[in-house]
Amino acid sequence: MRATIREVAERAGVAPCTVSRVLNGHDADHMRPETKERILASIRELDYRPVKAAQRLRRQRTHALGILVPDITNLYFALLIRGIESVASERGFTSLICDSSHDPRREARYLDMLLAEDAEGVLLVPTGRVNVSAVERLTARDVRVMLVDRRIEGFPVVEADNRGASRALGEHILGLGYRRVAYISGPAEVSTAEDRLGGFRDAFDAAGVRFVAVERGAFTFESGFDAARKILRKEKVDAVVAANDLMAFGVLRAAEEEGLAVPGDIGVAGFDHVPHVPYATFLRPELTTVDVPVDEMGREAARRLLAGADDPLKLATRLVPGGTCIARRRTE
Repeated sequence: MRATIREVAERAGVAPCTVSRVLNGHDADHMRPETKERILASIRELDYRPVKAAQRLRRQRTHALGILVPDITNLYFALLIRGIESVASERGFTSLICDSSHDPRREARYLDMLLAEDAEGVLLVPTGRVNVSAVERLTARDVRVMLVDRRIEGFPVVEADNRGASRALGEHILGLGYRRVAYISGPAEVSTAEDRLGGFRDAFDAAGVRFVAVERGAFTFESGFDAARKILRKEKVDAVVAANDLMAFGVLRAAEEEGLAVPGDIGVAGFDHVPHVPYATFLRPELTTVDVPVDEMGREAARRLLAGADDPLKLATRLVPGGTCIARRRTE
């Protein structure tokens, strides 16, 4: 059976797109010699032979980049797209923007469409259950792929330091005196959600404090509202922390409907700093959250894709204390 480009990549310990660049002579100035030699050795050992017809096809330049996100209505992803598109436009590339709607089947169809449209590169925020073979079909045809915000093993990524930032947020919440805390996470298959849950748990484990409850949401307002209402009707809590701001806004609505004042009766915190979007600044008190440099994340992902970089990059974040969490007097 003919060896695949992914098998070569796995043996060499690199991403499939890195193997593609070596095969196509695009490795100059940005690849360590030992990495290139390891790839060439893996090609020889596996007797890998690329499909020549596909290589000829990929030499045609279209100056088009694909951008595929899970939810274009989410302001976080809209800002990410803006960052990517600004760099693409500066470099003379057009952008093909696609919305997977959190559906891995739709995501796979869009990836195949971008291949058919001869996109030269794809910037992908995966659903979390991504069809890896659909991504591999791109890299096998020398289409550069850069993941943004969320990881898939074996592919380059630009993301935020979600775990470290979430630990800092947890330490802040504990420092204010909150102890009966519930957490609303994102989907288990999404690396961003697991990193944020893990970081928050790190802070609480270090302090010897346990969560009152953990619920799963979908990074949407509705899922935050539903999860918060479930928690507030079942548990006595003094704070609810959500894995993104949209879900935190849902928590605020649920608290209001349950007759709870924020921050007097209950503290609320989020993640992403959506409030820097103009209309969200009207929220009072301002949300306690973490600022993720999402626009810069998009810009950096586009720069690195166009430069052919394949090492992972993790961007720093910033804790944003707000009025939805305040210092509390310990009552227990």
